[in-house]
Amino acid sequence: MARKKITTIPFHLVELEDENYHIIIDSELGNGIPGNWVVDTGASKTVFDVNQSEQFNFIEIDNTEVQSAGIGEGSIDTKVGKLPYLKIGDIVLENFTAAIIDMQYINKIYSKFSDFVLVGLIGSDFLVKHDAVINFKKKEIKLYH
Repeated sequence: MARKKITTIPFHLVELEDENYHIIIDSELGNGIPGNWVVDTGASKTVFDVNQSEQFNFIEIDNTEVQSAGIGEGSIDTKVGKLPYLKIGDIVLENFTAAIIDMQYINKIYSKFSDFVLVGLIGSDFLVKHDAVINFKKKEIKLYH
C-alpha cells in the first residue's frame, strides 16, 4: 500500500465581524494566476465563482444543474463544471469538478473587511478526500494525497 504524501497549506484567518472567522487559502489557477478560496467545512460541495469562469476557462458540463442550499431560505441554482488546472500547495488537480455559483454578493461583503477576492469555496468533498486536518493555532491545513 502506497504511503500518502502530506501537504501543509498555510492559511489566512479573516475576521469579518467580531468572532466571525473565515479560513482563506491561496491557490494557482494556471499560468501562475493566484486565486483565494474560503475553506467552508459546512459546504458539502466545492464551488467556483461563475464570474471567474471565463478568465480561468471553467467549462460547464452538459448543462447539469444541482440544487444548493445556504444558511438562508430557499435554494441556489447551481451548475457543475470543470476547472482545467488547480494547484493548492503541492497538490495539482487537472479537470477539477466543482459546482458553479454567483459569488458576487460574497465578494462584495469581503471587500468591506479584506483585500481578498474569492474564486470559490473549498467544500467538504475536497476536505474529506484529502483527510484535511485544520490547525488554527499554527494557521495551517494538512492535506493527505
